[in-house]
Amino acid sequence: MGWEIERRFLVRVEEAVWFQLGAGRHFRQGYIVAGDPSVRIRTGEERGAVIACKSGKGIRRAEFETGVPDEMADLLMVTAGSRVIEKVRWKLGPWELDRFLGPLEGLALLEIELEAEHAVLPDPPTGVQVLREVTDDKRFVSSVLAASSPRKQKKLVRQAYKEVRGWTGLNA
Repeated sequence: MGWEIERRFLVRVEEAVWFQLGAGRHFRQGYIVAGDPSVRIRTGEERGAVIACKSGKGIRRAEFETGVPDEMADLLMVTAGSRVIEKVRWKLGPWELDRFLGPLEGLALLEIELEAEHAVLPDPPTGVQVLREVTDDKRFVSSVLAASSPRKQKKLVRQAYKEVRGWTGLNA
């Protein structure tokens, strides 16, 4: 079992930037267990389908993942039932930009994996405005997003962008 040190940010992306980014990589993530630990199957990875188990909260979480055959991934996705999210991801230097699809359309998150919890963050990609950090906001944990009803997902997207006043910045 390893550790993942990751920070996530709610962002707004200039419309022209979306077109410049190209196709991105389409991910489908199904949550077999949506609690703590969470167990997720993800398709769309370059290396093939991946099952992951994550535990903990905040910046540093325990994580184990391994590749699985496509047939197993299909069965696990069925097991996830309605606890599925879809997104398109772009790798932008050290950052990953996710644009969610379906009921979460409009939600964009920027994340970065770090070597240390207190590492200084690089500047965000051009055209991506960081609105606030959501690393410790459980509403933005992918397993929680997947376990929410489509109505709650749509409401979260609307609410998230209304709540951004007063955030102080990346390295504050």
